[in-house]
Amino acid sequence: MATKYSLSVTSKAIQPGVFCVYTTCPDPKVVQLNLQSLAWFTKAANPKTILTFEWDLDYSFVWCQTGKLNPGVRFRASQDFPANPQKPALSKVFLDVANGAYQFTENAPADKQPPAGTLGIYTGGNIPSYDVSAGIALGGSPALVTSVGPNLGYTFIPKIKYWIAFGSFVEGEVLDLNAMTVVQEIDFPTNVYDIGVTLNEDNTWTVGKTSLLRAQNDLIRSQIK
Repeated sequence: MATKYSLSVTSKAIQPGVFCVYTTCPDPKVVQLNLQSLAWFTKAANPKTILTFEWDLDYSFVWCQTGKLNPGVRFRASQDFPANPQKPALSKVFLDVANGAYQFTENAPADKQPPAGTLGIYTGGNIPSYDVSAGIALGGSPALVTSVGPNLGYTFIPKIKYWIAFGSFVEGEVLDLNAMTVVQEIDFPTNVYDIGVTLNEDNTWTVGKTSLLRAQNDLIRSQIK
C-alpha cells in the first residue's frame, strides 16, 4: 500500500486566491527532457481558512493531445496507464497510433528497457512532433509531462520535489515557473508524511511539521488575538 502524504495549508492572506501544489524533478538527466510542471492539485481559498491536500506515491503514465506545450496549456489525461519503477514489467510503456488515435500499450520493443528504478515512455514512428505530450502522474493526477516525437525514448527518474504557490491557477495547466512569485518548497523529511504550511499576510510562508488539528487550533488562536 502506498504511503499517504498530507499537506495542511492555512491561509492568512488578505485576499482570496488559489493554492497550487506542483512538482519538479531535480535530477539533471531528467531536466534534459524539457519536463513541464503542471498545476498538480489546486484549491481555492478565502482568507482565514484551512485546506488539506492528500496524495500517495502511486505512479502512472499519461498522455494528452495538447499541441505544443506552452504555459497555460491544459493537460487533461486521455489515458492513465499503471506504472511502477520497481517492477520491470510496469516500468515502460509504448505510445503509438492505432485506428487513427493515440494509445498506450505494453508493446514497447524488447530491446527498450529503462534503467532500474526509472520509468520509460517509448514512441512509435507514427507519432508527429509537437502534437501529443506524455509523462507521469502521481496519485492519479498528471504532474510532469513533455512533448514527444517519433521513435524516441523518454526516461523519468522518480525524484520529486514538492512546491506550493498562491495566485490564479487551473488544475492541469502548464506552469510558467519563472513568472510565479508567491512560492514555497515543501520538504518531507525521512519518515514524515504530514506537513503544515501557512501563507502569511505579507505573502511569506511558514513551514513546519504539524497536523490538521494543530493547524485549526493555531488559526483559531490567531483570530482571537
